[in-house]
Amino acid sequence: MGIISRQGFKHSIVNYVGAGIGLVTTLFVYPLQTEAYGLAQFLMATAVLFIPLTVLGAQSLPIRFFHRFEDPATGHNGFVNWLLLLTLLGGLLTTFLTWIFWDQILGYYSNISSLYPLYLIYFLPILILRGTIQVLNTYISNFHRIVVPSILNDLLIKITLPLFVILVYLEWWTYRELVIGLVLHYVVVVAGLLLYLHHLGQWTLNIHWPKFRGPIQKEMRTYAIYGILGSMGASIAMNLDIFMISSMISPQATGIYSIAAVMANLINRPLIAITAISAPIIMKAWSRKDHTEIQEIYSKSSINSLIPGGLLFLLIILNLQDLYSMMPNSHLIRENETALLFLGCAYLINLMTGVNAEIMVYSNLFKWHFYTVLLLAVLNFVLNFFFIRWIGITGAALATLISFFVYNLMKGTIIWFKHGMHPFTWSLVKLLIICVVIGGAFHFLPLPGPPWVTIGLRSLLLATIFTAGVWYFSISSEVTAFITRAFAFVRNVF
Repeated sequence: MGIISRQGFKHSIVNYVGAGIGLVTTLFVYPLQTEAYGLAQFLMATAVLFIPLTVLGAQSLPIRFFHRFEDPATGHNGFVNWLLLLTLLGGLLTTFLTWIFWDQILGYYSNISSLYPLYLIYFLPILILRGTIQVLNTYISNFHRIVVPSILNDLLIKITLPLFVILVYLEWWTYRELVIGLVLHYVVVVAGLLLYLHHLGQWTLNIHWPKFRGPIQKEMRTYAIYGILGSMGASIAMNLDIFMISSMISPQATGIYSIAAVMANLINRPLIAITAISAPIIMKAWSRKDHTEIQEIYSKSSINSLIPGGLLFLLIILNLQDLYSMMPNSHLIRENETALLFLGCAYLINLMTGVNAEIMVYSNLFKWHFYTVLLLAVLNFVLNFFFIRWIGITGAALATLISFFVYNLMKGTIIWFKHGMHPFTWSLVKLLIICVVIGGAFHFLPLPGPPWVTIGLRSLLLATIFTAGVWYFSISSEVTAFITRAFAFVRNVF
């Protein structure tokens, strides 16, 4: 877990810098122009839904098959270039299919909002660029480098998107400049990832074609098909709510819901960091049949992601009313309060169950993972369809919560029956008790003063007590060691 902890820690720093920027923009920028923000979120979420199909499963291959092509002297036989060609082929196929059905697509969305007929076409370049980014990100993780890709892929959009929304709010830009700006943003990200790969000395322009022929071609094709279907289900789980709100209500409702989604997504960030660096290590452990290492990663991924995620959940929920009082158009944004609570609970379930998807995808259980994802996709669609009609954006969040629970329950059960592994420890139980006790106490603790003072004081007290509890009860050896080093550093400085 050493490299996982180090890279995960660095990745978390980048993510929390982005989270800080994202929180400020979510509170004070996006409420200024919820329609512009909703349009941008719709284009991005729609693109993510179709990435697996567009890249023809290329995003599922870099980790699974890298060890078969690994050879620094030949640039790993041009594996990344082969993946990029596959992505380009898929992009051309998607463009052709979109052109065939364009009139029907446009006819449907023109009934939802007058904006869609004007700007829906921009989802195509965003889709192809984001697909390329996903393939490059996954490939680079083979070299245990996730920080710079995270800066390019996650942090940069936290800066550019609010800037674009401000420009629209000030009427210096129209919606057309907004969507063109989004496309250019993703062009910059692709260029940055390619330059970084070159900087690592892991990119050459050659492709050693004989390496891609023979039995391995059939093996990759089979895995890619399951990868397409499995990744589409996962994309549906993460983005179907925004897509269906956009398709069934309005861009403004999408913007209001997306503000809740952005805030709730902060809770899931620690697991994203751990997953990114754990995946290639889990793959190698399976190849060695090292179940002990996999079990260790499984249990530690749960506890080490839930510690910061649980703290963030408490900070967001307990400060929510004060946050609303500081936001522009708060009377509109308050509509997402219950949705935010449901989404937060969904991500807590995700954190508690750790890297179960990666354990399945990179083992002999990858077909089982596809079946769980298929169920997730169907369940999520059905629940969103009925719940959105019933209770609007709150229904979308409730559908996500139920879907996440069922999905993770199925994955955990399959791993337990097939390999006897689970992520749960007594430390996890103690951590949940700490969260409930602290959350209950602060819920009934009145703090006077203006909202920004109350938020600051409550957050400082809560974080201090939470950290002390985690340290005192030794919830995680890695986190305890980090807290101890931090205390020692402070004592030495002062």
